[in-house]
Amino acid sequence: MYGTIIQDAYKKEHTQKIAAALDELCNPNDSYGWASAGLYTYWNYYTKKILYIGLAVDLTERFQQHNGIKKMSEQGCKIKEINTYFTKYDKLGFSIFVQSPLSQPVISKNIYKWHKLDPNKFGVKDFVNEQAKQDLRIVEGIFIESYRRRFGFYPPWNKVGGSIDGQKRATEGNYQIVENLSNLEPSILNSRYSLRELAINPTFERYENFLHGVRMLMLRGMDLNTSLHFSRKSDTLKTYEEMLQIGYFNRRILI
Repeated sequence: MYGTIIQDAYKKEHTQKIAAALDELCNPNDSYGWASAGLYTYWNYYTKKILYIGLAVDLTERFQQHNGIKKMSEQGCKIKEINTYFTKYDKLGFSIFVQSPLSQPVISKNIYKWHKLDPNKFGVKDFVNEQAKQDLRIVEGIFIESYRRRFGFYPPWNKVGGSIDGQKRATEGNYQIVENLSNLEPSILNSRYSLRELAINPTFERYENFLHGVRMLMLRGMDLNTSLHFSRKSDTLKTYEEMLQIGYFNRRILI
């Protein structure tokens, strides 16, 4: 249930703000916004070159690990690469490719709230949806392989190509989504506001949630007009009309 690319770019001293915005928009305990599980990428803010493509069942926690907010071995995250980047550049690009909250997996942050279970008797492993994890790996493999096919090598911070199944499913057309991860030009797949802007503006978050439904249909093969028509039929708030009235689609992201 993927569909929306949300971008931002941050200075080293602003890592906590990005983590807070992720927790607001992709919180595993919420039924609104987006799921905590998704794809993410780091990219050079100045050249738009993609540096790394990864997956996470908890985007907030993974960002914290990569940026040293939560400590872990350098072998298990990209803190070394990120620190090296910040010795040369002021801002680092960061994007997420997110899913509907209907795709939210059971993780340590929500299992006991959702299921009212005794933590001494049940753990996350008892409820892990292996198919959901495999789907994440497949999309990651598709993205990394489509990048490799375009350039002949993996993104510089990626050491392997991801899921073999995902690599087999990759097509030339998949690179358009990968390219949009770091491209700041307007696209139907990309939010018109940054990660941090959406986190503090419920109205813009509502707009992008409406568009997420449109995008999901498009990624399943519908054209834009058909997807909009289908989504508008169940939109009692007249969100699309409201967006047109304020010129939402004329806005270019500023990060």
